[in-house]
Amino acid sequence: MRSFVLALGLLAVFGSLSHQSNAVLVSWNQQAHEIAFAEDQFLTFKGVRAFAMMHIAMHDALNAIIPFYRPYTHEERAFLAHPIAAVAQAAHDVLLSQYPGEQDRLDEELAAWLSRVSDGPFKSRGIALGQRTAAAIVATREGDGWDFQGAYEFRAGPGEYATTPPWAGFVLQPGFRQARPFGLVSASQFLPPPPPALGSPEYAAAFEEVKAYGRIDSVVRTPDQTGYAVWWMEFTDGSMNRLARDLVTRKRLQLWRAARMFALLNVSMFDGYVANWESKYHYNHWRPFTAIRGAADDGNPATAPDPDWEPLRTTPPFPEYASAHSTVCNTSFEIFKRTFGDRVSFTMQSITAPPDMPTRSFSSFTQAGAECADSRVRLGFHFRYATDQGIALGRRVASYVDTHHMRPHW
Repeated sequence: MRSFVLALGLLAVFGSLSHQSNAVLVSWNQQAHEIAFAEDQFLTFKGVRAFAMMHIAMHDALNAIIPFYRPYTHEERAFLAHPIAAVAQAAHDVLLSQYPGEQDRLDEELAAWLSRVSDGPFKSRGIALGQRTAAAIVATREGDGWDFQGAYEFRAGPGEYATTPPWAGFVLQPGFRQARPFGLVSASQFLPPPPPALGSPEYAAAFEEVKAYGRIDSVVRTPDQTGYAVWWMEFTDGSMNRLARDLVTRKRLQLWRAARMFALLNVSMFDGYVANWESKYHYNHWRPFTAIRGAADDGNPATAPDPDWEPLRTTPPFPEYASAHSTVCNTSFEIFKRTFGDRVSFTMQSITAPPDMPTRSFSSFTQAGAECADSRVRLGFHFRYATDQGIALGRRVASYVDTHHMRPHW
């Protein structure tokens, strides 16, 4: 009770921070986005891992000052530290540990935020606290295997994943399934059930759908479906953090709640990728490109091969089931739903947007998650059962992370 009363008193002291100061989270998230994108365009898992680490450090710093939520890694009480100094220093130190070549830029951003805080013991304590929370999460994630490449051996036969053009025997980082999650117990915690048997009616129905709607020259895919298929191609690491910045600003989310939301969002995305990679390389399911061209060998009389079939866009170089994009879109939308409620109208941008479709607007997070998943069928990347299981997996991951980590103290 005494801690709760003290927290209320400190919140009154820092009352002016409660809404406007979420700008410090937004600004550092933007910095992380620009730095990570410039390095590898989110083609590796480094960016989303850095996002998660940074936002955990910021969350833990805030909750050392006023303990509204339980810490993820670093637990201490630092009531007389300034929140803005603490979170700015924490973000700076985490990003510098991951992107040392960006020191000048990061130092400049830190100086800008620290200049807003009056010199004195509150500021000094905040800086020291941010340094400690950053060091704690960086140490915790040492050797977590995010960059382990692993080995892969192609297996011949119907249903087995095979190279799709233009990758010529390349598969993307099969060892990532062994990376240590941030929030899940293990990569296989929510392993989806197997895909439908190749001889089943369920498989034939999904086969026919993607064969018709996912081909490059489809006569049944509508212009809107073609447009949003391409629109959703941006990696979620970028698009979901951009949406988060917009939502916390527009909704004036209180600083502590916003810090938790950013941390949960990026933890869930990283863990969603790990869980999805486990599914992909566990089941090793073939892509529509291979399945449609090789349907004569699938043992299903309801499927017919098309040796000239091409997807709307180039198929990614890893197994099909379940859909990664569907998974991680829906980890994100589940966290947004749990923070803001589902029935929220919003507009999103995408760097892969066609010229005539610069934005997409939605009336709920559930609606947006469904369209994100559907886009992968329209692109010719996935069977419907892979996107359905991706939605389910994403929601399970985010729900677990939300209910087991950084929970309210009271």
